[in-house]
Amino acid sequence: MSKEEIDILKRALAREKASRKVAEEILELKSAELWEANQKLSRAYSEVESLLSKTDSQLQGVFETIVDAYVVADINGHIIKMNQATVSLLGLKDVNDSCNLMELVKPSEYNNVYLAFNNIYKYGGSISDLLVNITTKDRRDIIVQINASVIYDNGVPIATQGIVRDITKDKEAEEYLIQSENRLSTLIRNLDSGVLLEDENRKIVLTNNKFCDLFEIPLQPDQLIGTDCSNSAEESKDMFVDSKGFINRINEIIEKRDLVVGDELKMVNGSILERDYIPVFSDSKYKGHLWSYRDVTLRRKYRQNIEAEREKYRSIIANMHLGLVELDKEERIIMANQSYLNMSGYSEEEILGKVGKDILLAKADRDMVEERMYERKKGLTNAYEIRVKNKQGELRHWLVSGAPNYNFNGEIIGSIGIIYDITEIKALHLQKENLLLKLEKSNDELQEYAHIVSHDLKSPLRSIDALLQWIKEDNKEKLDETSMQNISHIETTLEKMEQLISDVLEYSSVGSDNSQNESIDTNDLVNDLIRILYIPEHIEIEVHDKLPIVSGDRTKLQQLFQNLISNAVKFIDKPKGKIDVKLIELSEYYQFSITDNGIGIEEKYHEKIFKIFHSLNKSKDSTGIGLSLVKKIVNLHEGKIWLESEPGNGTTFYFTIKK
Repeated sequence: MSKEEIDILKRALAREKASRKVAEEILELKSAELWEANQKLSRAYSEVESLLSKTDSQLQGVFETIVDAYVVADINGHIIKMNQATVSLLGLKDVNDSCNLMELVKPSEYNNVYLAFNNIYKYGGSISDLLVNITTKDRRDIIVQINASVIYDNGVPIATQGIVRDITKDKEAEEYLIQSENRLSTLIRNLDSGVLLEDENRKIVLTNNKFCDLFEIPLQPDQLIGTDCSNSAEESKDMFVDSKGFINRINEIIEKRDLVVGDELKMVNGSILERDYIPVFSDSKYKGHLWSYRDVTLRRKYRQNIEAEREKYRSIIANMHLGLVELDKEERIIMANQSYLNMSGYSEEEILGKVGKDILLAKADRDMVEERMYERKKGLTNAYEIRVKNKQGELRHWLVSGAPNYNFNGEIIGSIGIIYDITEIKALHLQKENLLLKLEKSNDELQEYAHIVSHDLKSPLRSIDALLQWIKEDNKEKLDETSMQNISHIETTLEKMEQLISDVLEYSSVGSDNSQNESIDTNDLVNDLIRILYIPEHIEIEVHDKLPIVSGDRTKLQQLFQNLISNAVKFIDKPKGKIDVKLIELSEYYQFSITDNGIGIEEKYHEKIFKIFHSLNKSKDSTGIGLSLVKKIVNLHEGKIWLESEPGNGTTFYFTIKK
């Protein structure tokens, strides 16, 4: 190594040694500063302890008497002193437990708390109502309110003291109250009643949408807050029928400051408002009032309609000839109309509150009525006949229609009965039964008489016919042609007389026998008749529809169709005859029609031909009873018969039979 290189190395070592010496000097200086700072901190802590020691008796008195959590902490947040309330609040073991208050603060709020305490350390003053979310040592999340001040020693802050309160429940209550206020505000805004709250100076505190709508105010409720209402009545008066009365009434109400409910206001547009006034007092001091307006137009009109209907039905019930009675669940009479009172013979005072069946009902009907009343309590309606004795002791027959009576909740609260006095009807019915018995007996006697008369009348006719035959036999060589013609006329007259007697007997028998109705297939009945009746070759009979099954007397229905078809055949004068049988089904009847293309009937005879012994054709085999018999058979089957016809164009007979 050269000398030059050695010199360079020596100079570098010298510089390094100088630098190390400077570093050691600096380190010694810093160590001295740190030691001095530590000494100062030790003295400060000793001073705090000394201060606390000096005032310990005073603090102890505070700790013992204060209810809230009271705590003293150094400027770094370490607890120096605390009372039992603090132990309980922060979840500590005892008053000697160590704890740094800043460790309990929620991380999200740490910065705010640090700044608050740092400010009072720097600038003095105190902390009031600082709200902090903390987590206690026993892991409870609570909200505390802190009021704290700084403890000084010769003007230097050395600690803080303060009161800590758990306001978690208070905060929850406050939030609940806010939510309730919000809900109440929303409810008031959307009420179907117009609401106006004024303070003692008649300034608007609160109103809602309905109020603005009712009074046609083109503003939102929030925009009206603080508005002076002193002149509002004057501004709104023209909306009301009695504008002057509207103003006077408001002034009167406000002056008296008494509760008002249900004031009626009629508006020019036809609406009816109902107004309430509620004065507001606090500690007997007037604080304002609340107006409430309800639109009751529909309710009033509905009530008026109900009253009108009620009055109408009250009048009907009072004057109707039916008895109306209302019973409670114990069957006591609680209402009876005048007709019921007249029917029973009792006055309202005598019968109200009484059990009707105990004072009116005949003993024989008691069990039956008890059963019907039990049915009504089960929700059934019923109708029945009873025998009663009125106040005068007269036996009367009543027809009762009963139904359960319900309240608005659908519960049975009794029953309602409508009573019809059928005593006279029962008497008439008895008379009718007696008359029917007599009539039946008379009919039997008449039928027997008709057969006797028929037999007695036919016997001389047969004798006359036999004598004529003998005369013809004994004198056939002696009698001339004229005499023989006269004898022939006598024979024809005898035949017609015998036929007339048979037809009269048959006509009198219709409706007098006791034949039972049966189901009859009219389709088979008509087709059988067509086969057995004499139908000339030039006449065609056609059944166009499937004829129905009806309930009736087979023999009489056969007579009905036989007479009408035979008449149609008899009076066809065309080279080619046509008879049509048709059916139309109606709601309650079957309508038959029989149409021919015969000689027709003039309109003036359309009614006469159904009368007995009335015949338009004086043929020897016509007695004038056939169509009378037809009409009688149709009537027995609860139908009617008529015809349509023009001379030369044929005839259509229509008749109906009840289903």
